[in-house]
This record gives sequence, C-alpha cells and structure tokens, in this order.
Amino acid sequence: MCGDMNNKTLKKATLALALIASMPNISVAEDSRPGFYDRKAEGWFFYEVEPEEKEVPKPKPVAVQPPPPPPEQEQMAQSEGPEYFSAAWFRENLPKYKDAWWDNPTIENAKAFAYMQRFAMDRSEQAQDAYELAILGDPYLDEVSRRPYATFASQQVDSKAGKERQTLLGTVASRVGLFFFYQPNCEMCEIQAPIVKMLEQGYGFTVVAVSSDGTPFPGNIFPEFKVDNGHAEQLGVVTYPALFLASPDGSFAPVGQGVMSLPDTANRILVTARRAGWISDDEFNKTRALVNTDNNIAEILTDKTGEVSLEEIMTDDKGNYIPPEQLMDFIREKIKEK
Repeated sequence: MCGDMNNKTLKKATLALALIASMPNISVAEDSRPGFYDRKAEGWFFYEVEPEEKEVPKPKPVAVQPPPPPPEQEQMAQSEGPEYFSAAWFRENLPKYKDAWWDNPTIENAKAFAYMQRFAMDRSEQAQDAYELAILGDPYLDEVSRRPYATFASQQVDSKAGKERQTLLGTVASRVGLFFFYQPNCEMCEIQAPIVKMLEQGYGFTVVAVSSDGTPFPGNIFPEFKVDNGHAEQLGVVTYPALFLASPDGSFAPVGQGVMSLPDTANRILVTARRAGWISDDEFNKTRALVNTDNNIAEILTDKTGEVSLEEIMTDDKGNYIPPEQLMDFIREKIKEK
C-alpha cells in the first residue's frame, strides 16, 4: 500500500510540475495586473468584477453643403444687364428675338418676336400720348403758339412775313452792296445775271459786276463793270458766277457760288447780312412766318443774366444728367425770369 501511495504522490507531483511549467505564459499575460498583496487595501472588493469599458458611439457623418453665394455676388449678377422691358433692354434684345425668329422660323420664335414688337409699339403709343398731353396748351411747347395750323391764319402769317422780307431787303441794300463775279462764255453766269439785275432794280442794291478777264458781259447788262485785279482769288472764288455782299468799309461776306433762284438769293442775302451783323436778330425774326419768336427755349435756358443757373443743381452723375424733377424746377424758374 505504501508503494501505491508513493506512486500516487509521485504522479501528483509530476502533474503539479507540469502545470507549473505551463504557468509562465499565463503569468506574463497577467503580469500587468496587481497581485493579491498589492490589492489588499481593496478588501472584499478585490473579488468584484472589473467594469467593462463602454464604447463611445461614433458620430454619424453629416453631408457638407456648399455655402450659399454672398448677397453681393447675386446683386452684381442681377445688375449686369438692363432692367427687363426698359428702353435699354429693348435696344439690346429686340434684335436678338428677330434674329432668333429669322434663323429658326418656328411658331414659338415668331410669337416671341411678335409680342416683343407689339410691346414696343404699344409703349411708343403710350409715350406719344404722354408727350401730347405735356405739350398741348403749353405756350413754350405747343407749336400753335408760334405758327397757326389753320390755313387761313397761316396764309396771313406768310403774307406778313413776306412783306417784312421785302422791307428788310431794301434796308440791307441801303447798307451794303452786291458784287457779281463772272467769266466770259459762262452759261451759268448768263442765267444768274437777270436775277442779279432784279435785285438791283427791285430792292435798290448797288451791283458791282467784276469780269475775270476784262470782257464785258454779253448784252452789256452791266456797262460799268470792273476788271478783277485779284479780288476773286482773295475771296476764294472757285465757281462762277459768285455773289458777295460788301460793306462801305471793305468787308466782304459770301452769298453763294453757282446759280441761285431769286427767292433763294434773297433769303441768302438776309442770312448773310445777319451773320455779318449788318442787320439785327430782331429785324431778321420779323421775316420769319411765326406769330411768336419770344418763346425760344434754347435762348431762355442758356441765358446767364438771371439769378438761376445750372451750377446750383447738384448732381452725382458723371454725364451731368439732371433728374426730371430738378430740371423742370430749373426751367420754370428761368421762364419766370424772362
């Protein structure tokens, strides 16, 4: 029995040694954990189960949305083109609708162009109506204030203006003379000569006929002619016949070079005399077929003798554009000063 017991004891010892031999791997794995003596201060809590670490939930991915465009960019994009259906918009886009219809003549393209064209016509009618409402009855805008539309009245105005013209031509004839430059063998000169003679006989002009080479005028119409001694070149005569007004102090003013009718020549003489200062604006205005010449807006607004001036109107526009309200205030004040 003793032998059996010894054998069992030996087997247990061998098994114990085998278990001990396998323990280093385990001890290495548990080496980081404190032993019993190291944890004796925990008392009975030594036997508590270690709490498991909770997994922190990962945040769900959020889709990144692109930031909205800045408001300034939107405003810039909207302000790049003219306002819809404005005059500037139509000037820019109506030809495009026409081209689209022409290049691709579909019903839709034709309708688009037709509607835009109709819009432009309707707006033009609206603008014309507003224009008519604005000028009717305004003595500075209504043309009837200057010249009557009625035939019987306009004929009377024309007749009076014609008489004033005849009178003024006589006045001019008393202040300046008429130089008539001609060449020999000049058919146009022969056509113009009788008209010059009418001015001499009808209005009292002193006519000085000037021959380019000393040849008398055919028919001896101007027996007391002069020979050109360089005046034609000095005055810039390049075409014959040529007419000039001349004052007693030696000043010359061109009337025309070439053939001119009697009414045209008479009108040119008055315009030339006015330009040279030989007649006044008031004298000339009487020859115009107008009832009223005192409502000239250009003269009123550009008159700088009054107290109101454009310099008083402040504007930030680079083109000196004046808003309609301010412009009308200025116009009304200038009319009051008249």
